[in-house]
Amino acid sequence: METLPPLLAQALEKDDTQSERTHLQRLQRLFFAGYVAVVLVTLALFGLYALQHWRNERQKLNHRLAFDTQLLAGATDGRLQQYAVLSDSLALSIRRDPQLLGDASALQGRLRQAQATVKGIAVIRVVGADGQVLGSTAELGPRFEMRNNPLIWAQLLDARQSGRMVVGPLVPVAALKRRVLPQLLFYPASGNAPEFWIGIGIERTAFNSLWISLARQNHRLDALREAEAFLLVRQDGYVLARWPDVPSDRIDAFYGHPQTGALVRSLQDHPDKAEMPFTGVVRSIDQTRVGYWTRMQPDLAVAVSQPSSTQVAAYWASLIPTLVAALALLAVLTLTYLLIRRRMQAESLAIDERHQTLLSYNDHLRQLAERDYLTKLPNRRYLMARLGRLCDAAQRERGQRFAVGILDLDDFKRVNDTYGHQEGDQFLKIQASKLQNVLRDDDVLVRLGGDEFAVILHNIAQERDALAACQRLLDSARALIELSNQSAIQVTASLGLAIWPDDGTEPDALLRHADQAMYAAKQDGKNLLRRYQPEMEAQAQALQNAYDLLEQALSQQWLSLHYQPILCINGAEAGRITGVEALLRIRHPEQGVLAAQSFISALDAPHLARPVGRWVLQQAMGQAQYWNAQGLNLGMMVNISAVHFLSPDWLDDLNEALTAHPGLQPAQVKIEITESGALRDLDVAARVMMQSTHAGVRIALDDFGQGETTLRYLQRLPAHTIKIDQSFVRDMIDDPHDYAIVVGLLDMATLLGLVTVAEGVEGEGAMQLLASLGCTHVQGYGIARPMPAEALPGWVAQWSPPSLPKPVMRVMPNLPEIQRQRFTRLFAALEGKGSFPQYVTPLDAERYCHLGQWLSGSGQFFYGTDPRYADFHRRHALIHELARRAHAAAETGDHALALQLATEAQNVNDALLQDLRALANPAP
Repeated sequence: METLPPLLAQALEKDDTQSERTHLQRLQRLFFAGYVAVVLVTLALFGLYALQHWRNERQKLNHRLAFDTQLLAGATDGRLQQYAVLSDSLALSIRRDPQLLGDASALQGRLRQAQATVKGIAVIRVVGADGQVLGSTAELGPRFEMRNNPLIWAQLLDARQSGRMVVGPLVPVAALKRRVLPQLLFYPASGNAPEFWIGIGIERTAFNSLWISLARQNHRLDALREAEAFLLVRQDGYVLARWPDVPSDRIDAFYGHPQTGALVRSLQDHPDKAEMPFTGVVRSIDQTRVGYWTRMQPDLAVAVSQPSSTQVAAYWASLIPTLVAALALLAVLTLTYLLIRRRMQAESLAIDERHQTLLSYNDHLRQLAERDYLTKLPNRRYLMARLGRLCDAAQRERGQRFAVGILDLDDFKRVNDTYGHQEGDQFLKIQASKLQNVLRDDDVLVRLGGDEFAVILHNIAQERDALAACQRLLDSARALIELSNQSAIQVTASLGLAIWPDDGTEPDALLRHADQAMYAAKQDGKNLLRRYQPEMEAQAQALQNAYDLLEQALSQQWLSLHYQPILCINGAEAGRITGVEALLRIRHPEQGVLAAQSFISALDAPHLARPVGRWVLQQAMGQAQYWNAQGLNLGMMVNISAVHFLSPDWLDDLNEALTAHPGLQPAQVKIEITESGALRDLDVAARVMMQSTHAGVRIALDDFGQGETTLRYLQRLPAHTIKIDQSFVRDMIDDPHDYAIVVGLLDMATLLGLVTVAEGVEGEGAMQLLASLGCTHVQGYGIARPMPAEALPGWVAQWSPPSLPKPVMRVMPNLPEIQRQRFTRLFAALEGKGSFPQYVTPLDAERYCHLGQWLSGSGQFFYGTDPRYADFHRRHALIHELARRAHAAAETGDHALALQLATEAQNVNDALLQDLRALANPAP
């Protein structure tokens, strides 16, 4: 077998470095995109977590600030209520003793007494309805007359109308050297007591001490609460108290004017709200803060706030573990990405190095890829490229012509089968060299593969120049070639020729037309040269149409079988219809019933041969089984394509069909294979025929005489029947050559013990002549045309047997003389003077010797019904048994016994032949 050398095999492989590089680059991009996507997803998830965490922390802060504000409001309001209770107590004592309002000294004593009862009071005053101070625990001067302060005076008047307590704003008290927070309550006239106000001046830091004490009591000093600030503020923006307090140098600016920061704006923007959070810049300290305020009364509120930076710091402190985990994950991903990227870069470098190495050998490999590895001739790839350039050049230079030839060696497979593939390869190398030598220097010989070559003939001036060059190739191809083992081989070749531009202007068209011309040469008898003709294209198209038709018929279930009767014309069943041949038809929905001539060329197509063959087997056997059940026992001859018959699946298909039809005897089935089909591979054909006969069926060689069958080949093929081709039968009455061929074939069949069927019998004269020549069966239009299965039983029922003559030629060949010569050689061998004749002593010799083949074949057919015939087989077997015993005696050196046994065998033989003469030539 031909094997590709490793270097050429590598050359013919596709250089996939570019695809590998592209794949790697795509993988790098995908990996980078994946890395970026993972990073972005990680960051996005972290961002979402951070945002949600910020919201949660802010919500927690608002809840805490709201709680602290509520606590602060409750404590502050409680302290203010203490002062209000003290004020109510003073007002009650004044109403009981109105005279105190007229006695400043007594009133001052009473006020000082009350001041001492509650901590955090800087001064207590009683103010008349006209705003004049009636009594005080400290000398405050005219400046503190309420009517001298329009803002407070207006609030007092509003408080008098609404009955609300008025708190603040802070006022500086020079005598006390500090600011105090006034709390004023109006008391209307009652009894003898006129209306008056009581004002309690609260120490500015009184609430600070309260708030610190409150925080400590609740153990709520932590990092966040240490940064908190508490405020008591009025609706108009005046801050009444703050903890922690502002620096001393900013006290007047802070408490002496209304504030406009985020807290005050929130209070003033939401007068209807009881509480709410706020965020913004506190202008007094120029700091962004977050806080929460709660109203104690419509114009008074408390608030708790802290720097937003404190909240942010606490937020980041709580977020750091998650941030560290996210950064660690990103670090691992980045490190993994870098390591894999480095590996990919190394792989990319390796691919580049490989690509450069392949490029360095590119020219050398291209040359190898364009050369045949066995003969070193250019190959098909080179041919197509060269033809493309020639066609382009010829189009530019109109006067230039060239030709393309396809040369195929005839029956080269027989060389491989006979001498082996190694010798076959050697033969091809020598043949290629010889063909090259007969070409001109500028002509090109190409090996297409197997035993097929192509040739490019340049500068063809006239057609005869191309034909002459091709003839030289054919003459060289048929020359005898001597191989290294001293064996000589001779083959012929068929060659097809196409010339540019007459037969095509494109490479594909030229090659196709040259190939069609080559096949025409083979069909015309091989060893020929044919130039392309336009009708060859039509023939090729017709073949393709046949393929399409058969394939469609198979898929659309248009196939059907017609049956042609086979008439026995000699022997015991002479005059009877003993069998039919199943003939394939197509029931076309538009064209009607199509005979096999419409598609016969497609039956050997590899993709159709087996499906069609299996269908025919199943249909024909099913019909024969049905006829058996109806009492019509007929032999069934089935045509099978040689492609199907020689395939490995044939025996399985045959056994499957036989198993599916138990009501059919396998011996009823004859498988027809054409003579030329059997010669495609003689060894395989002989083996498959033998295995088929073991399954019980019989083999018939169809179209016998048309091919190149020799007696030697026929002896190797275990056929039961030969069908003489109708081309000899049809004209044998008029043509003596056809008559001689038919007589010779019938005589040969008699010698080999084969049943004969003459095809193409169209008249009674041909039928009677064939009967007289000893032919056993006939078939043709002279008997009946092929008919559908349903028409056959009726036709057989009305069949009238013709008058047939008895054979006038020798139906028993010269067996006495043959047997005499074989016994002469047997006696010589027993005496040590020669070798034993073939088919004498082996255990199954009686099946294959001359007399045995006649007894089992023609003799059985013509005389098998004679009651003596079974004894003929017994006596023939006895002859071989005696011969075997004689051979054994000679081997032991007992020549006397050997000769005695051989003489007994000869006596049995002579008596048997005498009885056979009497049977074949009965006395009149």
